[in-house]
Amino acid sequence: MNYIKHQTNVFALMDQVKSFKSYHISLYLALFRMWNTNRFKNPISISRKETMQLARIGSPNTYVQALKDLHEHRFIRYDPSFDKTKGSLIILYRFDTISCTPSVSKMSPSINIQTILSIEEDENLKSNQKENTDMKSKFTPPPLEHIKIYFQQKGHSETEAERFFNYYESNGWMVGGRSKMKDWKAAARNWMLNIPKFQTSSSKPQKGNNNPHTKPLNQEKPFQGSNYHEPL
Repeated sequence: MNYIKHQTNVFALMDQVKSFKSYHISLYLALFRMWNTNRFKNPISISRKETMQLARIGSPNTYVQALKDLHEHRFIRYDPSFDKTKGSLIILYRFDTISCTPSVSKMSPSINIQTILSIEEDENLKSNQKENTDMKSKFTPPPLEHIKIYFQQKGHSETEAERFFNYYESNGWMVGGRSKMKDWKAAARNWMLNIPKFQTSSSKPQKGNNNPHTKPLNQEKPFQGSNYHEPL
């Protein structure tokens, strides 16, 4: 049994029966499930309660009428049972061996045509997606005013925002001197976390300071031979 071809042909034939409602389709699908469970052997014995539950049909009259309609249009053969101890017999016909053109193909392109078109356009679609991704990932340096606002929101001064801007503006907005920046706000947050370290390092005295103007006066050595007791 070719499931796809069988169901496609059944639906195509049902499209041609204008009087069919949704419950006709749901009842047929319920019968098909039961037929499948029976390994596609005919006939199958059904009970009204079980079949109505599978088909989601609440009215017994609708259920019986739908069975008669499916029988009349030769989708099934319905042999009702008037014995409460025996179920009605249903024979389902095979539709996978016939050639049937779905009427829905006149209204919209077939699945096969859509599949072929999607394969032909696949490369263009991937290319467009890549371009969109590249555009989203492309970094644009923010204006100084935006940086100032962001630093103020985080509780830092405009001066610190200017230091951040000047530093990265001078190195071409590179992170670590190697990688192009992708998220300036993330870099700004890292900058803010390191502000205490910057302040601590700048407050330490520099080693090896040879500037004589910074030496205490008591460290100056007197000239040899000088007599500070004589007037100038």
